[in-house]
Amino acid sequence: MDGSPTPPDDRVRPDLRDAILRASLELGSELGEDGLTMRGIAARLGVSVTALYHHFDGKPAILRALRFWGADLLAAHLAPAHDLVDPVERLSQESVRYIGFARDNPWLYRLLFQEEELDWASFTDEERTRLMAPNARTARCFHEAIALGKFRRDLDVMTAPFLMWAANHGLAALILGGRISETHPAFPVRSQDDFVQAFVSSFLRGFEAPTA
Repeated sequence: MDGSPTPPDDRVRPDLRDAILRASLELGSELGEDGLTMRGIAARLGVSVTALYHHFDGKPAILRALRFWGADLLAAHLAPAHDLVDPVERLSQESVRYIGFARDNPWLYRLLFQEEELDWASFTDEERTRLMAPNARTARCFHEAIALGKFRRDLDVMTAPFLMWAANHGLAALILGGRISETHPAFPVRSQDDFVQAFVSSFLRGFEAPTA
């Protein structure tokens, strides 16, 4: 023993699992899924490939964990919308923030919603609850808006959140595909932000209760 400190064992670093996910997100965003490799992740972190296998049994396991991690990031991004008092305003801001998340995190968004569907039958009850938490908050907003007479009483509150998601996802996909853009060569929009706001306002009006 020469008295020098013992280097940390990468296999037992308590923060390594989260670091692997952060590095994977960075690499996926920069290089796409094909560029996301175990060697690349290890090199980004300055650890051995073996250290990664102490936390994940391969790239598919990392991608699965990334999708749960990404779902948590999305839920946290949507959460401020639910500080608002008015349920319709909450839904409006949730929609704008959802589309904003897709714009700011294109690779992660595609991984969450445009790649192969997850095997829901393999999830634990805790994992299902974790993934569906934003949908539960959205459903509560619809319940409140109906109770306040702002939305139609014939709305199915089990279906309405998915109708809203389908609308938001459709616009997010168009934006990520370059179809809704200030620089589109054939159909440019004046402002992508203004277009998103107008879109959200328009589809939420479809839920409104009829005026007397």
